[in-house]
Order: sequence, then structure tokens, then C-alpha cells
Amino acid sequence: MLFFELLQVALGNREKLSCVPSAQEWFEIYIEAERQALTGLLLHGIEKLPTDQRPSQAFLLQWIGVGQMIKQRNLLLDERCVQLLKKLNESGLHGSILKGQGVALLYEKELRPLRQSGDIDVYVDCGQKRTLEFAKSFGQETVEWDYKHLHLKIWDDTEVELHYRVEVLQNPWKNARLQRWFSENDALLYDKRDSLTTPTILFDVFYILLHIYRHFFFSGIGLRQIVDYYMVLRTVQSSKFKVQESIDTVREFGMERFAQGLMWLMYEALGMPKEWMLWEPNQKEGEYILKQVMRGGNLGHYDERLHRSKGKLGAVMNITNHSLHMIAHYPTETIWVPVWIVWHKLWKIKTKTTM
Repeated sequence: MLFFELLQVALGNREKLSCVPSAQEWFEIYIEAERQALTGLLLHGIEKLPTDQRPSQAFLLQWIGVGQMIKQRNLLLDERCVQLLKKLNESGLHGSILKGQGVALLYEKELRPLRQSGDIDVYVDCGQKRTLEFAKSFGQETVEWDYKHLHLKIWDDTEVELHYRVEVLQNPWKNARLQRWFSENDALLYDKRDSLTTPTILFDVFYILLHIYRHFFFSGIGLRQIVDYYMVLRTVQSSKFKVQESIDTVREFGMERFAQGLMWLMYEALGMPKEWMLWEPNQKEGEYILKQVMRGGNLGHYDERLHRSKGKLGAVMNITNHSLHMIAHYPTETIWVPVWIVWHKLWKIKTKTTM
């Protein structure tokens, strides 16, 4: 598939395409790039192609225009991250940029400005009550919040999610263990990368995989998230980090089969070198994950199973239906999705009465 070949060119794992795409094929590549939030990265791939394999000048200029907007967005978010960490520090809070602009620092120099960004996720180690107080200190009277984070409204041009829990799992016993693990490994959340505070690479080996894993059940994942994990593994390989403890943690939380599927997917679709693999590849699982990734696009935004019903009840039904097809692959995770939704609703009602 030419789309994957171009992605491999962008990542430096292939020199050129197997054939010259037609105008229609270039259009299809672009549409898939948009679905997967990889438009910027694939533009870098085009720039590395031999001249005779590139699209028409008119089409390429349109693509370059989109690339410039992506670069401007990244400049803004980088600035907002620095400003946000400063505001947190001034309030006596210790913040760490999760995922997004933090992981972007692992991309090579030419690719980083072209990584398509979303919102800003930042963790603070002060708990929910203090985090809500911080949000309200900016005049935010109405704060949307859940078990994991709240929506912070400081700027009109940037969405911020302020985490008082790094991540969650649907299984209540696993989630209790996960929150203990985060507490015990709190020091790994604070590392300096350029002008930002982010988790260490050893933390990200487990955490970015966990983030992908959780989104896979609730809303779906796209190739952008998988490329992020590719960059984590690239950094591990280039820096010779010892990550056995992170590998053991993945096994402890029952994510090894999923990780094995990702290894196959990244080898086949991204051209990732075999020596980067931290787990043995599982082709059957990888093919299943890839099928879901291509069906749903970035974070499942294009998955019709998540958009069949309207309203809050409809959203619950959509998520439940979305997860049911996974029961043959991940039964112990899938059965907890509807239970988690109900528990979370009751937890929020109870928490509101005590605030």
C-alpha cells in the first residue's frame, strides 16, 4: 500500500516508493493521511522522494500550505506548554507535560514541527481538590471534570487537560494497582527535555503504551499514536536504555499480547527495525489492531460504531458496542467497559456531594 510506503520514507525506513502514484492515488494517500493525522509527516516523506515520484506541483503546494499551518500550531503549543508550566510553578504546583508536545521532543529535528498536535495534557501531583482550585483561580466558574482530569480554560486557542491521575484502567482491581504504581514511580514523571518538564523515557515505555491500550477500547486509536510509540522505542534503542522493569510492568497489567501486536504492526506498516522490538511480534494480533486503526482513523473519529446514537445514553451505547467486537481478543478488559461507565457515573455523583 503506497500510503504505508510513504510513511516509511518519512520515517527513514525506505528510500522511495515501489511505483509512481497516479493523481487518484495521491488523492487517496492524502485523504488517509488526514484520517490518521499524519498529513505533516507524509509531507516530509514527499520531500525525501525522487523528483519523478512526487505529486503534481499544484497538489503539492496545497499540501505544503497545510504543513505550514501544522508548524505554526506546534509553535503555539510549545509556547503554551512553557507558559502553563510557569503558571503551575507560580502556584506551587509541580507539572509534567504528558504525551503530545512532550513526546514530540523525541521526534527527529525535521519531523517534530510536522507532527500534528491536539490539546495539551499536563499532570499535577496535588490531587483533584487542589487542581480544581487552580482552575477556578483563573475565573473558570464552570469546570468540566471526571475521575482522571479536568478541562482547564486559560486560552481560547488551546485546550488543556489537567490530570490529577495520569491514566486509568476499567478493571477496578487493576486500576487500584495502577494508581499505586503511579504513586510509587512519581519521580519518573519529572524529567527535563529542552524547555519542558516531561516523564522520563522509561516511564513512557509503559505509559504511552497504556494510553494507546486504553484508547483502543474506548474510542479507538490511529497511526499518529502508534508513530509516537515508535519514537519512544527509537529513543530507547539509540540511547541503550535498560527497560526490563518497564517490560515487566506491561506484563503485570496484562498488556503483553497487545504490545506484541503493536510490534508486528510497527514492523510491517512503519518499517520499524526488528532490533527495536521489546516483545516478540504477534501477527494475528497485529493484523487485528491494524484493521481497527485503519477503520477508525485518528482516535476513532471516523469509526461509525462510535457515532450511531446521540445524547449521553447514546454515547454509552456507542462505546459499549464499539468494545464488544474486541471480546474475543481481550475478554477481561472488554467486560469491564460498561461496568466502568456505570461506576464512574455513581462516583461522580458521590464526589459532587462531598466537594
